[in-house]
Amino acid sequence: MFALADMLRIDELKLIACKKFERQLEQHWISDTLPDCIREVYSTTNDIDSNSMRIAVVNTVAFRKDVLVQKGPVQDLIREAGDFAVDLVLKIAGNSSGRG
Repeated sequence: MFALADMLRIDELKLIACKKFERQLEQHWISDTLPDCIREVYSTTNDIDSNSMRIAVVNTVAFRKDVLVQKGPVQDLIREAGDFAVDLVLKIAGNSSGRG
């Protein structure tokens, strides 16, 4: 739903989709499939914006970094050093505005 709303530039629908996604992340953040979910988000969305699923996954990992970065699959994802790794480091460093 988010990708379609983004393609059609329907910001309210993007916001609704992102909120639903955030609720799912709150319940399933510990799942072993989280790294695959993050890969999917980053391969199907554009840069971080105010209604971004990227923000949702970055915030989820940053908020629970003490647990999540200990997991091998999350470490593998970070080692890939793509946009997610950059966004996560910026978030943890306190740069909430995203990449420059």
